[in-house]
Amino acid sequence: MKSAEGEQAAEGRVILRLDGITKLYPGSIALYDARMDVREGEVHGIIGKNGAGKSTLVNVVSGITPPTGGIIEIGGDRYSSLTRQRAKRKGIAIVTQEPEVVPDFTVAENLFFPDYLRRPGGRIMWGDINREAGRMMEQAGLRVNVLAKMSDLPLSEQQLVLVAKAFYLEKAKIIILDEVTASLSSKDAAFLYEIIAAQKRGGKAILFISHHMGEILEICDRVTVLRDGQTVATEERKTLDRHRLSLFIVGGEDLAGGSEGGAAVSRVKTGDPVLTVKGLTRAGAFYDLSFDLRGGEILGIAGLRGSGRTELLKAIAGVDRVDEGRIFVKGEERAFRSPAEAFAGGVVYLPENRDREGLIENQSVRENLSLSSLKHLTRGAFINKREELKAVEGLIDMLSIVTPSPEQEVRNLSGGNRQKVVVGKIFAARPLVYLLDEPTRGIDIGAKKSILAIIKERLASRAGVIMTAPGLEDLVSVCDRILVLCGGRVVNEFYRGAFGERELYLAIHGMDRARAV
Repeated sequence: MKSAEGEQAAEGRVILRLDGITKLYPGSIALYDARMDVREGEVHGIIGKNGAGKSTLVNVVSGITPPTGGIIEIGGDRYSSLTRQRAKRKGIAIVTQEPEVVPDFTVAENLFFPDYLRRPGGRIMWGDINREAGRMMEQAGLRVNVLAKMSDLPLSEQQLVLVAKAFYLEKAKIIILDEVTASLSSKDAAFLYEIIAAQKRGGKAILFISHHMGEILEICDRVTVLRDGQTVATEERKTLDRHRLSLFIVGGEDLAGGSEGGAAVSRVKTGDPVLTVKGLTRAGAFYDLSFDLRGGEILGIAGLRGSGRTELLKAIAGVDRVDEGRIFVKGEERAFRSPAEAFAGGVVYLPENRDREGLIENQSVRENLSLSSLKHLTRGAFINKREELKAVEGLIDMLSIVTPSPEQEVRNLSGGNRQKVVVGKIFAARPLVYLLDEPTRGIDIGAKKSILAIIKERLASRAGVIMTAPGLEDLVSVCDRILVLCGGRVVNEFYRGAFGERELYLAIHGMDRARAV
């Protein structure tokens, strides 16, 4: 980093400095002694693996999360922590990955909520709000009807409206964009880059968080890399390429064989396939995918958001239609039109959003666990309550679900225990194939280890498993084989003993397309 005073001034004054930021949670360390400075008129990238601490760090800066230790310095003022209100007063705005909107409010209402323009006496000036919202959209270059309901806009446009709010309404000096391109089309992402470039020229500081090395290297001036909650490097973009950046991100780790005893797994599973996919295509999502899954095998699907991994599982499970291709279960061709049809055909799908799609939250643990196995628990039109309770208690014990009673409503359980209920529910179905979309998402380390052990020791003992994961380490831990998707196509295939986290990270970014078989 340049130290001459003239050069420092030319590069922009430091307006945000983080010194020794630490965030501890019971049983885990989200951040430890993280350090970073941000200058006026720069786009500062933050990158790292899932769980590296990126979102925690920006939540500390924006006042969402109080740190356990460290100092936040903004424009020369030092704080041990910030609130949302103080961060806003200091000129900090954040746009998160999932657009935070009120769906039934208009675009104009969302832009000004909750700080509506008011006349003396408190009456809201709706006309002025609508006119100002229109002027702001014009300034941002967005062709959006400000009187339309926000829910009527595509997700991509909703995100751009929130970006415009941060830049043009809140007039923040430091704007945090946390994975905002995940919900943007390529056209809208290019439009966002133009907005960022213009705001940078105006002296704004933009913190840009992304998993995508390509866009980090394209638009950022400097890049800070986090690994395991710590800052491992802050580098000028001109000194970085994909290979050098990837080494900072994954370090010298080589996790081949995994940390869960995976070395004992054979290189190739034998036996007849329980699932065969041939030439499967869904335009805009994935193309010409072909593979087999054998009984007892855990097949990982690795890829960035938008690679097609979730869409593939939904297509197999009958959630989404396919344009071309064939699916075979135990050699019989199937074309499932719904998850219920897939379930009846021996394919069970665990969705990415467990609370919305995988659980009935106002029902009990017992009712959720037994729902998928009622055909094994009924005699005629009646449920054998004794057999049901015996089966449910067996699942609670096997999965170590912490609940005061089988009659406890699942919405009152912790995230990890809700996830165990979902896994228990599909385990009880006794299928041929499990499709698990990020089964470890949003749960703590202890619950994650438990879920991975259940997948490896229980689910794979009776069926074939296909899974995705929020972090590569989960796939490395339990998978026998991993397919890497990039742009909806298989670009690499790894077998146990030939993959580690570094190899997978490079592959999902399209840096090594040699098939590692």
